[in-house]
Amino acid sequence: MILGRRGLLAAALALAGCTPDPTILGAPAPVPVPPSPTQSPAARAAVAALAGLAWAIDAGRAPADAPEGYAGWADAAAAAVEAVTARLLAADPVAGGEPVFPAPTPAAPAASTAAEALAALAAASDAAVAALRTGALGALNQPLRLLYGSAACLARGLRAPGPAPVPGDAEPTHFQATTEQAALAVAVSHVWALLYGLGVGLGRLPASSEFEEYAVSRLASARELRNELRSRLSEPPLQPASFELPTPMESREEIREGWALLEAGLLSGLGRLAAAGGTDAAHHLDLLVAQGDAVTALGLPLPFWPGWA
Repeated sequence: MILGRRGLLAAALALAGCTPDPTILGAPAPVPVPPSPTQSPAARAAVAALAGLAWAIDAGRAPADAPEGYAGWADAAAAAVEAVTARLLAADPVAGGEPVFPAPTPAAPAASTAAEALAALAAASDAAVAALRTGALGALNQPLRLLYGSAACLARGLRAPGPAPVPGDAEPTHFQATTEQAALAVAVSHVWALLYGLGVGLGRLPASSEFEEYAVSRLASARELRNELRSRLSEPPLQPASFELPTPMESREEIREGWALLEAGLLSGLGRLAAAGGTDAAHHLDLLVAQGDAVTALGLPLPFWPGWA
């Protein structure tokens, strides 16, 4: 009888005292487990400070002499703080997503009067701004720097009840980095537009208008900012002769709204400058945080993410 290849192999194994065994010896290689995300110390500190701000906002509801309309403002303020906190609890705060880190639970501050509650609110706001500012100055990329800076601007805007924050049309996302020079040029263009709008509105205001003093003061500070930023440009651009105004600026209310929208435009320009960082990153960040006050002073609410456009 003639054996084929398979038969010869089986016979050889039998003679050697072996039989084919389909069992694979040895344990299978373990499937690699991705490392758990690690929360940065800056994010952890910022989340703790924001939790304190949230508690202070809520505590202001309790006093019998709470300011009129406080509850509605507190609802909006709490929603804004929650939106920022949720980002900082994600593995990638800029991209967002489900929280992967635990949220702290600080003790609620006690306040028996509105004055005590408002003082606690101001202190909690200052603490949140400081923590978020630290996060911005330590950020390793522009989107994360702007996220922290934007949150600091919002926290500053919650230092006292005012225009209730709104979700807004923009929120953090990754973007291509810009240069400090490019960001300076954009910021200067927004200051120019604001100066133009202030001049137009001031010329159309009725005599002895309550906005006249504001406009004169703001013209002076905006000119100082224009001169400062323009002096740092290696190739300063030419200033346009005029700008498109956001409102007709014919009535008192149109003038106020127009100025507020121009201030909001400057806020977005300063946001990108703060993101760029550069040689004076701390000052850029301070300009962004302070610009929120200029917006709310004219009755325009801050979005949850001021400075993002």
